[in-house]
Amino acid sequence: MHNAILHEWLHPVYLQEDKITKLQHSFSSAKSFPHLVLAHFLVEKKATAILRAIAKEKLVLKDSDLFTFFQTNDFKITRNKVLLDFRNFLCSNDFSQYLTRITACKIKSKRIDMSASLYLKTHYLLPHDDRLERRRIAYLYYLSTLAKKDGGALALYDSKNKKPTEIVKKIVPQFNTFAFFEVSGCSFHEVEEIVSDKQRIAISGWFHDQ
Repeated sequence: MHNAILHEWLHPVYLQEDKITKLQHSFSSAKSFPHLVLAHFLVEKKATAILRAIAKEKLVLKDSDLFTFFQTNDFKITRNKVLLDFRNFLCSNDFSQYLTRITACKIKSKRIDMSASLYLKTHYLLPHDDRLERRRIAYLYYLSTLAKKDGGALALYDSKNKKPTEIVKKIVPQFNTFAFFEVSGCSFHEVEEIVSDKQRIAISGWFHDQ
């Protein structure tokens, strides 16, 4: 795989053929639904630039029975070139094909939702499965580092009869880590409540299948 845009953005390890094969197996065999966590996802200078760019975006409080956190508008309307470039990278045919190769889930390039979120102390997102509007792959790109004691982990649930039962894995946010999973009737997950003064900053959204 020698695509220029992938080489520009991705950490070189993720372009190695043997690594891609391992990622395919890890994704398909993950419990209790297909998911993957890629540490050191982007070239470091790209990650740092994206974090700085988010600081310039307007954040609006989103508050309901299901969640409380701050969120930006979708990046498709931002005027920030750094964020637009990142969106264009994830929307590119090359990255869509790369992700499809790993997940075996066909996704449509150029069809993506993307916004940034900020969770502060007491913020949370209750369990849900993300099924809506042809969503195929959900993703989160972490731009802050938390410890288990801070809260804010992405908790993945086992399920029975299409209802969440127990947590089987917790993904603690680490800077420049890209996590994604296949959206299905059993892809239940939550963001645990932030219990410290640490900030949880992430870019998230969905790849669509049409």
